[in-house]
Amino acid sequence: MTEDRLSRLGPLCGLLFVVLELGGAAIGSAAGRAMVTLGDPSTKIVNAFVDPVGTGVWIGAYMELLSLPAFAVFAAWLFRSRSGVAATAGLLGAASYLAVVTVSLVIGDVLEYQAGHGLGAQTIVALFDLQAGLFVVSWGIAGGILAIAPATGWLRRAALAIAALSFVGMAVPKSAPGQVAAMLFVLWVLAVSVAPTVRRRAGARSAAVAGTA
Repeated sequence: MTEDRLSRLGPLCGLLFVVLELGGAAIGSAAGRAMVTLGDPSTKIVNAFVDPVGTGVWIGAYMELLSLPAFAVFAAWLFRSRSGVAATAGLLGAASYLAVVTVSLVIGDVLEYQAGHGLGAQTIVALFDLQAGLFVVSWGIAGGILAIAPATGWLRRAALAIAALSFVGMAVPKSAPGQVAAMLFVLWVLAVSVAPTVRRRAGARSAAVAGTA
């Protein structure tokens, strides 16, 4: 992919990642997807997968999976200005994030598929703990990506703050910081994706004002 094409597609793919990720989560939740966390008791986790799920849950699940290729293009664009070890670390971090999140989502889909089909309580808890563990690992990987991301100004400060919150979330996975950091990571991607457009429009306005002065 050429530099010019990557410069155009990168921000668009960042926006697509956010839309598919948040949209898929919202649709799945509205359709009755199990909403349990690592801190919930085992009985609540098992009961969350008692009844079969509807079509809306699968639409949301597929949207979340489709968001990951868009994130891959965004990450390639994000680290395009890096070189050497920093570029390698950034791209390896993005690849690791994609792999871990993909496996986590697939395990979640297996649980939803088997809901209401006689899956044993111990198996449900084991699969859920595995999925949740991978989700927690993704917090740390996202934090690493943010820590080395080539951003400046408030985007850089925000990245470091979210990275710190992500690492805290890994240390206390049953508490709220990790969940909040995961959401803030998605919103940071949104901010980075729209920043070039905002800068171009600001520059165009400045040039127009200078031209009329």
